[in-house]
Amino acid sequence: MRIVEIEGLDIQADGGTHVANTREVGRIRIVDYKSKGRINKRIEIALDPSP
Repeated sequence: MRIVEIEGLDIQADGGTHVANTREVGRIRIVDYKSKGRINKRIEIALDPSP
């Protein structure tokens, strides 16, 4: 378990799948952003297909 912070946006406990290198993930894009209250925000991301 680790804590991931996006400064000024969010802090979350992260218990998901991990990769050895971020290059394994590829490109990501932000699909949606929602406010879940004064402090909590939610970002939806999508993986772009590899070329």
